[in-house]
Amino acid sequence: MIFMENLKNRKTAILITVIVAIAATLFGVHRSLTRLSRELEQMFYDGVYHDGYVEPGIDSHITNCADSSLRLATVLMANPELSDSAQSVLERRRELLDAESISGKSIAFGRLSSSVKMMSKAAENADLTERDKEALSQSLATINGAEAAIRNSLYNETVSFRWRQQSAISSILRAFLPVKAPEMFSF
Repeated sequence: MIFMENLKNRKTAILITVIVAIAATLFGVHRSLTRLSRELEQMFYDGVYHDGYVEPGIDSHITNCADSSLRLATVLMANPELSDSAQSVLERRRELLDAESISGKSIAFGRLSSSVKMMSKAAENADLTERDKEALSQSLATINGAEAAIRNSLYNETVSFRWRQQSAISSILRAFLPVKAPEMFSF
């Protein structure tokens, strides 16, 4: 009964209206920013639209590197001098495939890239067949091409720009809301 009497009081009604308006605004901004973050991160997989063209997503380049490193490690595993390096590449590849977040993939990709380069240096001094040399050359070309494509990807730039491009109210409120910013990819 006391609650109903307080609602009839004009000051109480205004206070409740203000609180509801603020809560609704915060909820709406939180929801919008969360949706935007998910949309921006999806470009990691689907690619970035730029000048009438969809640049392949970083995830497709990562997949190419993972496949190429598997072929390379499988071929070089038979060589006793390179079996430890090949095993390391396979372990790093597994870490990459198991990574679930963009930042996790970023870290795992950097580790795989380092393992492949170490195996490549070890292979320079190993006694390889022509077939093994060709597999090494093709795999390294694929991996180096994918790394270059990832470095030149517009993903990080586009995500950063669009995340900063929020309205003034969203930018201010973002600091007070538990909104996860979209993840960047760097290795």
